[in-house]
Amino acid sequence: MGSLDSPALMQQWFQLVQQKNALVRYESELMIFARELELEDRQSRLQQELREQMAVDDHLKGEGELAEERVILEEMLEVVEQRDSLVALLEEQRLQERQEERDLEEVMLSRGLGLGWA
Repeated sequence: MGSLDSPALMQQWFQLVQQKNALVRYESELMIFARELELEDRQSRLQQELREQMAVDDHLKGEGELAEERVILEEMLEVVEQRDSLVALLEEQRLQERQEERDLEEVMLSRGLGLGWA
């Protein structure tokens, strides 16, 4: 077996690091997608509640019903903002992923190692 500094072992190590990073990113994306589905479901239920509330003419509604509509609208806005922040987070993670891959490739190339994953 070669020394710990052998290029083949170093390349294998870099590949394992790359694979681990890819799995961690995939797990993170799955968590974001799961949260997105929860928010999507919540938004759908809020829209249904709002449709039911709006089926009644405003002049027939009391202050309680009008206040409930406002609460539903505020919750819907909050859900939309949360979904937007998830999209931004996902994009930020993807940019960070690209940068990490470039950094790892740069280290490998500086050590004279080939890129075994493409």
